[in-house]
Amino acid sequence: ARDSQLQNCGDDSRIVPIFSMLFALCPMRLCCGVMYYLRRLLYMVFVVIGVSVLMFALVRVLPGDPIGLALGPNATKEDMEKMRHEMALDRPLHVQYAMYVREIFWNGKLGMSLIEKRDVMEVIKEKFPATLELVLVAMLLALIFSIPLGVTAAMNRGGGWDHFNRLLALFGVSFPHFWSGLMFQLIFGSLLALTPLTGRIGGSSPEDITGFFLLDSLLTLNGAAFKDSLVHAIGPAVILSLGPLANITRLIRANMIDESTKDYIMVNKATGMNELIVRYKYMLRNAFSSSLTTIGFLIPLMLGSAFVVEKVFAWPGMARFGADAIIANDFNGVVGVTLVICLAFVAVNLAIDILYEVLDPRIRVKR
Repeated sequence: ARDSQLQNCGDDSRIVPIFSMLFALCPMRLCCGVMYYLRRLLYMVFVVIGVSVLMFALVRVLPGDPIGLALGPNATKEDMEKMRHEMALDRPLHVQYAMYVREIFWNGKLGMSLIEKRDVMEVIKEKFPATLELVLVAMLLALIFSIPLGVTAAMNRGGGWDHFNRLLALFGVSFPHFWSGLMFQLIFGSLLALTPLTGRIGGSSPEDITGFFLLDSLLTLNGAAFKDSLVHAIGPAVILSLGPLANITRLIRANMIDESTKDYIMVNKATGMNELIVRYKYMLRNAFSSSLTTIGFLIPLMLGSAFVVEKVFAWPGMARFGADAIIANDFNGVVGVTLVICLAFVAVNLAIDILYEVLDPRIRVKR
């Protein structure tokens, strides 16, 4: 009887994985996953439409005359009326929005920029790679330093490293970017002369392949351009990374402390597993996945923070163009930049959902 029970258990152990595999390949389950992401894409469309309507209406009720600012003080009334008619500003607001949407879908245009005197889509295509490169370098710096800082603070809770990380986090979230940027330029750019004060590159630009100077210089084996681009990117990237560095450090610390009290960690330690393996293979993975949503949303938030940083460091990116558009009341430029940041938010939100399923398969089962 005992042998028969063991044989039945062996049969069950072989059958269970088969049923699990069939469940994973179930058409109904795959259909539910597809429908989930289709719903998310539909929500994204509604979010983008809502943001476009809101921004389109807000920029047109702002005080000031953008046509007068664009043409200058010597413009005649006839010139202003002609330009206002060319940009359809003499028509009702709903007609202007309908024409704006039609231009986007039929011609791929976002309207003429009053400060650049060309289509906003062309300006964004030209300047967006510079902003994205700056944001990615800043996020890379934040991750490189925040993960070991957060882990060290959690493992030394209440100690010197923990207090140091708290002060660092307080500094990162308290000081505004314009002040931090000016202090960085004063100390490292002017007094120590270690980094350039402004600009994206000092010499000739590398061959344009992707729009990212660092990547293009590597692809073309242009060491001088890579070094020049990297030195120019250090200042704005460091300032832009201070906020994310503080937030990620606090998140990693809190999640690592929470993971350290769970049963599986106690079991691994009781079995004599190496402390570094327990800390970085098991605890950090779960702590990082718990922080993934916040970390992901920091990227589009950094696009918004880049407005001030690019202005201080004269970085020729999309965020600087957006700041100039706000100052000059260039409504097409403001709406175009806002739509790009909105698309970044919804795209990152969808990417986080997909990455969650990779890191935690239990979420895939729940859906």
